[in-house]
Amino acid sequence: MTGPEHYREAERLVAESYTILRPHDEGPCEADRLLVAAQVHATLALVAAQTAPPAPQLETEPAVAYVYRAAWGPVPMGTYTNQAAARTHCTVDATNNADDPSGLSFDWIGDESEPDAPYELVVEKDGSEETTDYTVTRITVAAEYDPEADA
Repeated sequence: MTGPEHYREAERLVAESYTILRPHDEGPCEADRLLVAAQVHATLALVAAQTAPPAPQLETEPAVAYVYRAAWGPVPMGTYTNQAAARTHCTVDATNNADDPSGLSFDWIGDESEPDAPYELVVEKDGSEETTDYTVTRITVAAEYDPEADA
């Protein structure tokens, strides 16, 4: 039997043991024998799982991860796993800090050819557009230390 087959057999025996009424005497009954057999199969399933050969590992480059830092001027406001959350934080903060938030319209400006360059939140009110000092910057997260980067 394979590990998964032992596991399924253990589950079956445990379930079957619940259907057997125990006698009033103190001696072992069929349910007890089934539970012992289930324990043996469960143990064999664990042994099979621990002795199985490891799955082959492919040689790949380390994955690149990014986080997005929301900031107001030089003050970091938060770091997020997606750009939308960082932008939302900035927009909500700008709205909450506006003297009169009615009629405000927000937009993001940035250089799409430079993905690591900050995007800046601009606000439009009554036809005029102003910068807000709110920015979202993509930051690369290293998977491991690169000593050549410090050289």
